[in-house]
Order: sequence, then structure tokens, then C-alpha cells
Amino acid sequence: MRVLITFLIIGLLLFSSFVRSEPNTKEINHICNGNVYDKGGPFALSLAYVVEALQNVTPNQGYDYYITSPYPNDALAYGHATCNSIIEFSDCGLCLSSAKSFLLRTCDGSIGGQVEFVDCSMRYEQYFS
Repeated sequence: MRVLITFLIIGLLLFSSFVRSEPNTKEINHICNGNVYDKGGPFALSLAYVVEALQNVTPNQGYDYYITSPYPNDALAYGHATCNSIIEFSDCGLCLSSAKSFLLRTCDGSIGGQVEFVDCSMRYEQYFS
């Protein structure tokens, strides 16, 4: 009986090490700026640059990352993303991937938007210099 219990405990411990949780992407809040940009204009490139960097760099920057696009004038984009400090590195990237998709779909054409999920948040805005 004791051997059986020992194997059950070891089995549960091994199984739990393979169980992986997913980031919680339940939406808490979102907002989109009412002004729109020309999708064929220079801001579209700045926005793509910023949201891609937010998704890929934030997990490597302590789960809190700010960026401004390198493009000048009326194409300047600003972004900020965060992840919950208790989630894993890979889950931060997955959560931000969902945030990016959500923003680009929900705030389609908007010069600014932000979304807050349980485990991450992302925002972008057009800045004029």
C-alpha cells in the first residue's frame, strides 16, 4: 500500500510538471481613439513597427516596455506594453500576441488604442512632432 501511494505521489508530481497554463486574456477594458489614419500612409508603417516590437521585446525587458517608432514627423508612433509578473516568459509573449491582434482588429484604422487583459496590456498612440 505504501509503495502504491509513493508511486501515485511521484506520478502526480511528474504530471504537474508537464501541465502548462495559458495566459489569461480575458478583457478588462479597451478604448480606441476616434481619429483615424490613412492605412496607406506612413503612420501604418510606424504602427506595425511599434506593435511588433511590443509583442516581441516586452518579455525580454522585465515585462514593461516603452517604444517610440524611428519614423519622423506625423508618422511617429508611441507604444507601451506590460505583462503580469507572475506569468512565464512565453505566456507574456502569447498574451501580447492576443493583445496586438485585438487592438489591430478592434481599433482598426484608429490613431490610438489600448487594451487591458488580466495578464497583459498594450497601448499605442500617434504622436505629432
